[in-house]
Amino acid sequence: MSSEWFRARALSTILGVLVLLGAASGPVALWLTLNRDQPPAESRLDYPDSRAGTAGEFASLFVASWLRGDDLGFFNQNLTADDSGLLVERVGAVQTIERGRGLFDVVVAADLVEFISGSEEQFRPIGLRFYSVGVALDDDDDLVVLGLPSVVTRPATAQAPAHVITELRRPDAPEVVDLAGTLSGFFAAYLAGDGEVDLFASPGSEIGAVTPTPFGQSTVQQLGWSPVPGVDDPAIRLVRVMVDAISPSGSQELEYSLVVAERDGRWEVSQVLNAPTVFTDGTSE
Repeated sequence: MSSEWFRARALSTILGVLVLLGAASGPVALWLTLNRDQPPAESRLDYPDSRAGTAGEFASLFVASWLRGDDLGFFNQNLTADDSGLLVERVGAVQTIERGRGLFDVVVAADLVEFISGSEEQFRPIGLRFYSVGVALDDDDDLVVLGLPSVVTRPATAQAPAHVITELRRPDAPEVVDLAGTLSGFFAAYLAGDGEVDLFASPGSEIGAVTPTPFGQSTVQQLGWSPVPGVDDPAIRLVRVMVDAISPSGSQELEYSLVVAERDGRWEVSQVLNAPTVFTDGTSE
């Protein structure tokens, strides 16, 4: 890439301390460290009235680091990221919901610019994208993110906590192949604008595509399912799915939690949950 690209990336780190105003109602003020190799000084939730703000700051820093392809070990030792090719102009938490002490759903807004190879303009503003992140306290009272970000629409009403699904399968596994077909069509429409979301969503779900369309292609990589906590109906399932989404800037691995329902012999997506996964004592089938 050109030297202008690297200078612009350095500028984005400085601009990262700005707050995203107007992205959604009630945005939370936050900061980004200027040295991305230096973890934030206040990673613990020391005071009850600071819990939501600190979790939002942590999630915002995580999304910025993930988009840059930084080492994510500070946030979760099990997560890795590739450089998205996107320039992060501004980033900020616009919704933080505490589900119980030490467990948070955070929606982060990022104002992004895309590098275009061979273009005279070289950079193209993308605008705002919203990323959902689950954040929790570990056994040492340190913050940890629970999974990769997922691209979502503007923040909606939070949903109930979900079980962590640890057993994931390839989409061609016989027990999930029918559901994987539905999810492939759903994410093609939801993330890439290829088809209509309504064809794969339950009636009345009011699930709309992410706009502006963030990706040109999406592929379901892995998925797993379990019963929905508190719902005694085998036709309604909680699903965790890993999606590889591709844009001209490169690919991003995204993680989603969905509620799906079986109706008339086919699966439908009834809810896209705010956070990818949250901590409860659940097991997948």
